[in-house]
Amino acid sequence: MLNIALLSIGIALVIIFVFISFRLRILRDRIRRREGKIIELYREKTDKIPALVEIMRKHTAFDDIFIELIHLHKIAIISNVTSVYDLLESNDRIHREFLFLMKVSMKISGLHKDGNFLYVRDFIMFYESNITKEIRSLNLDIERYNALRSKKNLTIVGILFPFRERLQISI
Repeated sequence: MLNIALLSIGIALVIIFVFISFRLRILRDRIRRREGKIIELYREKTDKIPALVEIMRKHTAFDDIFIELIHLHKIAIISNVTSVYDLLESNDRIHREFLFLMKVSMKISGLHKDGNFLYVRDFIMFYESNITKEIRSLNLDIERYNALRSKKNLTIVGILFPFRERLQISI
């Protein structure tokens, strides 16, 4: 009777371990897909920057307001972004420059009547909004992953083959 109880407990523990490991692998794959989507959205957003600059240049004589954004665009193009953590600072700086240009655009008469400007501006805002949504979803997945990882690492097999902790992203 004792052997059957121990065998049942052992089987239950193995099933729980397999379930947690399977769930961890699913979450790890989901995190990788989300990170890839964020990187793709970032690249699409930065691809729109030259169009925004060219449209705004037609309406202003002050070319020096675009210097920082053009520099950030060049860095975004030549950098090989393979991780979400690599692009966070760059995306934040690009977004701040974009917001600055939007404030400047309010002072430029006729710019907000230009359909091309409105189209590009809306695209950049759309991509930034989607990046923010994806980062929030990524953080939820990372939170779930880390919670499961800590449970798995409490087991003997988890101690021998630990999963590394994922860091959340601040928005």
